[in-house]
Amino acid sequence: MKKSLISMALLLASSTVFAETEYPENPILRPLTLADGTMAVSGSLMWVEEENDSRGELNLNVGYGLTDDLTLGLGGVSYRILARPDNKTGLELAVGLGVRGYQESAINGDSVAYGTDLNGKYVFNKDIAMIFSLGYVKWDEEKLKNKDEYRYSIGVQANVAKDWTATASYTYRDLKDFNQSEAHEVSLGINYAYSKNIDLGMFTGYSSFDAQENGYKLDNSFDRVAGAYVTYRF
Repeated sequence: MKKSLISMALLLASSTVFAETEYPENPILRPLTLADGTMAVSGSLMWVEEENDSRGELNLNVGYGLTDDLTLGLGGVSYRILARPDNKTGLELAVGLGVRGYQESAINGDSVAYGTDLNGKYVFNKDIAMIFSLGYVKWDEEKLKNKDEYRYSIGVQANVAKDWTATASYTYRDLKDFNQSEAHEVSLGINYAYSKNIDLGMFTGYSSFDAQENGYKLDNSFDRVAGAYVTYRF
């Protein structure tokens, strides 16, 4: 769940040249991948709760556009297979590959999730867009049998005021070989385009994935989260 929440901020970048010309300041019109030779540096400060456990967390991420269609980030790679002409209206698609999660267990050993997904965005106009994702995740278990997971996400982005963009999304997780058979996640966020190079935002979310029920520690999961982020693009 962490990556789905933080990703609202972490891949928003352009060089100074692109920020002034091609790369849209409006988040609704921004592409799914970064422009060629551009970089995004982002950080988020979160407060998370899982049952009776609560804590603060700091997350950092960097993304770099190897080409207009290929972006490399700390969590993996994304390749755009269908672009919107001039970043205007219509359908855009990208495929991703990388790390999708991590869990710890004192008894059963650690588990790392590797996954691939198809991400999409349909821009109706400059003020509203639909976002969606279909993903497969393989949980590589240290001691137990490996687990499978399928993720289905849908959401909407809408400009609610000048320079303010709201995002709402829902994810259904079809869990295989876990103690839980399914989990649900909901996230809400608001982004403020402070300038052509800087975004500020806040987000909150909920997940029904129960780490302890599935044999893991609480360290890398949470029921509820709230936080703020900043993204600098150059």
